[in-house]
Amino acid sequence: MGQGGVMGLFSRRTSSESDPHADPDGSGTARPAPTPVGAFWDWWTDEERHLDPSQAGPAHAVLDGLLTAIDPGLTWHFGPGRGAQHRLTVSAGGLADARPAAERWFRAAPPADATWEYAPAVEADPAAFDAVLQIDGATVDLAQVVLAVETDLKALRVHVGVHHPAFAELPERVRGPVTFMVLDWALGEDDVARWVGGVEPLVEAPAEPRTVADLRAAVAVCADERDPEVWSALSGQTAEGRPVFALARTGARWVDAPTLDLHHTLVATFEPDERGMPSPEELGMLQALDDSLTATIEPRGLVVARVTTEGTRTLHVYTDGEDQNAGADVARWAETHGLRTSSTPDPGWTRVRHLLG
Repeated sequence: MGQGGVMGLFSRRTSSESDPHADPDGSGTARPAPTPVGAFWDWWTDEERHLDPSQAGPAHAVLDGLLTAIDPGLTWHFGPGRGAQHRLTVSAGGLADARPAAERWFRAAPPADATWEYAPAVEADPAAFDAVLQIDGATVDLAQVVLAVETDLKALRVHVGVHHPAFAELPERVRGPVTFMVLDWALGEDDVARWVGGVEPLVEAPAEPRTVADLRAAVAVCADERDPEVWSALSGQTAEGRPVFALARTGARWVDAPTLDLHHTLVATFEPDERGMPSPEELGMLQALDDSLTATIEPRGLVVARVTTEGTRTLHVYTDGEDQNAGADVARWAETHGLRTSSTPDPGWTRVRHLLG
């Protein structure tokens, strides 16, 4: 990209020109510089009418840079819209760490109009299976894709194997990306995160080959079974053989609340019985704590699990990492009730995945 192209998009101010962020009302108070998301949409508002989605050019390079400033994991592409002429999709590329940034970008977008609409994730594209790809010297006719599909209704997950005859000649480093492209086109990026469990590229065709339509049907069954508010009872043992009891919101999925990316653990202690469990009186006190926390944090945050063992109850809570008030509410509540607390960024809710399934 030549420098002249950049200058055409971002002209320099001379010393005699005013900076609208420096002193917008002449009061002597500088306006804060926009956030990376704000900077993107400021630029887009000025430039989108000049963009030609079919032609690469300087504006595409600027778009790259602005999105990288939001999160280096973001990718983007133009495509036809459903209700507009064009769609700009900004995607995390299947990376949970980047999905909150894509969502915040989307929530700040202007309303869709006749020309442009926006999406924070790749959506399903059934027409993609009519395409023929040239990848690493091999021809991949997507109409030849077949699947292995196994539904786990207890976990509300579908395990998928993806086979294409060309996989036999494609290196392993290529089979994986093609497999996930197939899943994104079949279900959409968010539904892959929401419903797909195990994923495996298959060099050999499955014994009972299934179609993309079969995969969508399996996902629909899981969707019909799911209640996001349901809590499931789980039990197990510590390494020392002591009982562990948990209640987890097993219908919850991180992708349904992608900006809830900050994980808080809050630990309450109680006088245990000989098994390390609370007495009926202690259990009532713990339940009151649970109810108090839920009333304090929801709907701005989410309590997703409670784990009880060896005289402790650990509450697992997620809030928006950019919502400082929500984080402060959790910390204040924990201090008021005498609970130990710690907070860690956790897009994708990996720290509770063993509880949620």
